Amino acid sequence: MEILIDTNFILTCVKQKVDFLNLTEEIIDKEIKWAVPLEVKQELEKIVKQSGKKTKDRIAAETSLLVLKYNNFREIKLNNQNVDRGIVNYLRDKPEFILATLDRDLKKQIKNKILTIRDVTSLEIV
Repeated sequence: MEILIDTNFILTCVKQKVDFLNLTEEIIDKEIKWAVPLEVKQELEKIVKQSGKKTKDRIAAETSLLVLKYNNFREIKLNNQNVDRGIVNYLRDKPEFILATLDRDLKKQIKNKILTIRDVTSLEIV
């Protein structure tokens, strides 16, 4: 089973100290492969470099990049300027993928299962 992660999901997990890697293994009894769009990594890198961002946000973005790096997330390219639109287009032909997101608009646009945060420290698939 492959899970595609978006920017707001990983940032929120880092900020709220949600161990999404281990929690996901508890609710999915299949081998999990994680994927991250190159554009999500670029968004995180942009947050790290933005001087106007809160220190807490920059630290969360830095930590998110480290999580992606040290947990061997497969990198995919969406080929789209708009990350959300790119995710929708990428998942259109991949019903087996789960999308890890908190974005309400994105959730409405796809038919895939969604991995989301529930009750601040736990996860659920909807």
